[in-house]
Amino acid sequence: MQVIDAALRKLLASLPSPPLHRDTVDKLVSVAVTEVEPKTSSENRKTLWEYALRNEVLTLAATEGQALKDPSTRYYDALKLRLDLVLTFTEKDACEQIFPFNILYDLLETQTIVSCSHVFSWIESRADRLTEGMVPQKGKALVLLRTLNDLLRRLSKMGSSTLFCGRILTFLSQVFPLGERSGVNLRGEYGPVWDGPGIDKVETEEVAMDTTEKPAAPSGDAMQVDPKPDADSPATSRATDKKREEKEEFYKVFWSLQLPFSKPSVFTEPKTFVTFKDSVNRVLSVVKEATAKERALMGSKVSSGPGSLKRRREPEVTVDTSNQGYFVAKYLTSPFLLELEIADGSFRRQFLLQLLILLHHLLTFTKTAKATWSTPRNRSLQLDFTLGGDDEKWVSETIQKTSEELRQTMPNGRAFAETVHVILEREKNWVRWKNELCAPFDKAPWALEVEVEEDGRFVKKRVGLEEATAELRSKWRKEPEQWKYTHGSAALTEIWEMGYRDLSDLQMPFRPGDVQDWVKKIKLEDAKIGMRKKTLTKAAERIAQARAKAAASAAVSPATAPSTPLQDAASVISSSAPRLASSATAPTPLHPSLPAKPVSGLAPAPTPEPAPKPIIAPTPIPAVPPPPVITPEPILPPDGQIMALEENKQRFAWLALRLARDKHLRHFGNIGTGDVLRLAQEIEAEREKAAQEAANPTATDKEEPMGLSHNNSVIIPESRSDLAGQEAPFEPSAPAEKADTSLSADAKPQDAEGDVNMER
Repeated sequence: MQVIDAALRKLLASLPSPPLHRDTVDKLVSVAVTEVEPKTSSENRKTLWEYALRNEVLTLAATEGQALKDPSTRYYDALKLRLDLVLTFTEKDACEQIFPFNILYDLLETQTIVSCSHVFSWIESRADRLTEGMVPQKGKALVLLRTLNDLLRRLSKMGSSTLFCGRILTFLSQVFPLGERSGVNLRGEYGPVWDGPGIDKVETEEVAMDTTEKPAAPSGDAMQVDPKPDADSPATSRATDKKREEKEEFYKVFWSLQLPFSKPSVFTEPKTFVTFKDSVNRVLSVVKEATAKERALMGSKVSSGPGSLKRRREPEVTVDTSNQGYFVAKYLTSPFLLELEIADGSFRRQFLLQLLILLHHLLTFTKTAKATWSTPRNRSLQLDFTLGGDDEKWVSETIQKTSEELRQTMPNGRAFAETVHVILEREKNWVRWKNELCAPFDKAPWALEVEVEEDGRFVKKRVGLEEATAELRSKWRKEPEQWKYTHGSAALTEIWEMGYRDLSDLQMPFRPGDVQDWVKKIKLEDAKIGMRKKTLTKAAERIAQARAKAAASAAVSPATAPSTPLQDAASVISSSAPRLASSATAPTPLHPSLPAKPVSGLAPAPTPEPAPKPIIAPTPIPAVPPPPVITPEPILPPDGQIMALEENKQRFAWLALRLARDKHLRHFGNIGTGDVLRLAQEIEAEREKAAQEAANPTATDKEEPMGLSHNNSVIIPESRSDLAGQEAPFEPSAPAEKADTSLSADAKPQDAEGDVNMER
């Protein structure tokens, strides 16, 4: 033991002044452990180190009272240094892994709250090293949890230690998993039950609420005022007693609400909910009145600003509360303070928040909510209480009233109410999770059970996601097949094949201005007809193939016994003999539709048939392969879509001819029976010729006689207006008659339904 103590003192003396680097402490501790190893037994070496370190830490902790009296004390630095040594010795395996937590437990039990805050700061800074390899619900995790829970019990829930409590709870939530059973209240137990005023119990002391004023002794310097009415008069005493009774009754009603706030299970008792409703309605009316009064006072302060005409007698003190934190109200239950507490906005907020939490909790006991419970094992749900329809409506309305009252409470009432609303909505998820017995959040990795061949037999094996999808991912890496739609999708490909080339073709409406526009429409209809025929052809081919396959399967008969060549020849001869005899006796008719020629006279006597010759077996001839079956092109049935498209083509052609008869009537003799495509070609050729003549104005044709073109063809007037403007009907001369014989086949007279009929 002396060796350990000497090594520890030497180590403490060799340490430099704080702050120390971790590497420096590790090196010094390693040297001390190495020096002690050959001088001590391995069986009790850890115990000796633990005893020496514990003695050093607790000896320093015993000097806390005297050390803190010195303003320049370095007590906390020395304490943190020794805790670092304890943690480092544990990491060097010189002490047990649970030893630092035992030291912390003993240390926090002996220190004040202020010193515990400094020790906990060291725990927060060394959290990664302390919790390394820690398993929840085992070993050092249990000691740490017990240590911090004991520290939380020592701290007050109100006042200056509230932030310290929040630090401890935050640390526990970071260190332990979310579903740790020690922090989720699986049994659904409530907190401490309210035992203050407002509950039915035998009170040992009664608080006197005597608000009467005793008259002061008159003095010579007292100011003379009008005499007050006698306080002992019957009317005044009755009014005072009535007011005191109202205050006492409201005092009991207000604080009686703390019992259901702390213990909701009291609603299982009969008539408890009815009393609760009356109390809430009464208290809310008083709270609303106090809020309205406060807002009126705030409004009067705003109205008396710099621009007010009122004379200021005292300077106004402006308090900036924008950066102040929320004040946690601490309930003082004195009867004299209740009126002042209700006038305080923070106190009203605290009460309204409690009321909202309880009302949201009551909504989980409706018939609809109870039907969704997965299991009734949670004790918080084991209540013989169901919220009826009228009561549920009252709870919902009260929630709205309470939320509105929170918004009206100053300062920043709207922001505070929205924050509370968000918290309560998120709390519903936690309540549901706890009611479902805190199901774990983490899930096992995805796995699939497959059969794998091992040693000649199939064995079931669980494989992970990567192994299970290996074959599928290999298929994805292969080069994809050629996409059957050349333009991305079936709709885009169809639009392209129909002739649309621009978005304007789809967006802009059709505005025919020339024959070419109608020609374009006709070509689109042709494209639609071709696509429709292609679709029908494919469908007909599939039907024909299916029918051929069905016919082939039906034609297959059961296999028969093979016949010999002699049997085949005999059957051929026997089947051909009757046909030869009938052909020899019956005359052949002149035409298949005429009857046979009658035979005159008696029939000749039958000649005796010669003796049959021996049948010689024919030489077998190799079978000739049958010719390939050529599937005829299927005949398309009448289709309504094709007929409609053909009608559209005819309508577009008629409209194109009607449009061209005013400007291009001269070309009608060359387009046959209304060939619009030929008409468009003629118009285009004429435009090209006009463009060439405009480019070469010197090359002019010779003057031709009226009514004749350069190719001796009849010139048709360009329009009907030109034809109507002539004084006499056109009579062609002799050269014109000669020219008629040289007209092309396209210039033949039209039928009776045509627009042009050239009659001579």
